Amino acid sequence: MNDKLTESEFQEIIRRRSNGEISFPQFLDELTQRGINEYEIDVATGQATYMGVHSEFKTDSQVSLVISNQFNRNRVLEAIANIALPFLDFLKEIAEAGIVSYRVFIPEKKVSYIGIGGEEIEERLKI
Repeated sequence: MNDKLTESEFQEIIRRRSNGEISFPQFLDELTQRGINEYEIDVATGQATYMGVHSEFKTDSQVSLVISNQFNRNRVLEAIANIALPFLDFLKEIAEAGIVSYRVFIPEKKVSYIGIGGEEIEERLKI
């Protein structure tokens, strides 16, 4: 594993994922191989922070969403079940359900969704 990922190498991985050149499982695999073991998405902005042992990278904001002030567990679970939605549509769905952020733990293949009042929903990635 090479955990000294440069900004340009990171941007290339993000570009390839955004263009559909690599699948989500391939994306996670490439990140792990380069020392990135988790990332967090700010739902209101779509900005991602990728974290590794020696590296941290942030993407640009992509949206400006309003997070619902009411957490709706069922609506979150519906959005998660419908994860094939385009990324920005998925963010809109979970924002409307009261999700503030979510963190992907790559080696553990799990996602933790955090609600407006600190509520938490954990999901196992099916990859």
